[in-house]
Amino acid sequence: MTRSHADVHGHVVAVVAHPDDAELLCGGTLLRLHQGGTRVSVLTATHGANGVSVADSAAGRRLSQEERVLESAAAWAGTGIELSCLGLEDGALTADRHLISLLEAELVRSGCTTLITHSPRGANDHQDHLAVAAAASNAATRVTTCHTVLYGEPHAPRSGFTPTVLVDITDVLDDKVKALHAHQSQAGRWYLSEEYTRHRAADAGWRLHPAAAAAGRAFEAFETPLLTLCHPALGLEPS
Repeated sequence: MTRSHADVHGHVVAVVAHPDDAELLCGGTLLRLHQGGTRVSVLTATHGANGVSVADSAAGRRLSQEERVLESAAAWAGTGIELSCLGLEDGALTADRHLISLLEAELVRSGCTTLITHSPRGANDHQDHLAVAAAASNAATRVTTCHTVLYGEPHAPRSGFTPTVLVDITDVLDDKVKALHAHQSQAGRWYLSEEYTRHRAADAGWRLHPAAAAAGRAFEAFETPLLTLCHPALGLEPS
């Protein structure tokens, strides 16, 4: 049976806690992978309705359960990247049997070959990020097709994040900035700003590949507990 181009390149699934998290963690990486022919999906655990901008919070404004999900759809519009949301309540996720089972079922159903999620070692990161990191990592251990797991860089300071993997996003950095701008309900948050996005993309290179950073390249950085080399020269391809 002839496999499609996307099948040969596997299925990358980003599992994140909130709308906007995929764009922050790995937006450029997902765009580059999809442009290269890989099937790419984003699975968001919560609707994010409890997260509002500083101005909206002061005004007592509440978000609907659809608002941030629609912002995420706008951020990825026209890219061909698949989106889904479990619709759980944000702020109180725990890596319990329920969440692990939900994520495992989705990873199995989708035939995930590469999982991208939050870092479980981001000690002072958002509690939902840590819960999704633990649950997704646990679930992936029982997904036969999943040969690679990547943890994206948290924006929380003093997180202890220690990356060893870089993805060059120079050619799609402007697209990442534009996608983050779609999250207007979060306006004013420093980690969604263009300045921070470009700084972090440069900083990733300076830490691990300074020669490329000096040449103006931009990156997203990842930790990995599992990285399987799949290459035709080795007689190995993703299942």
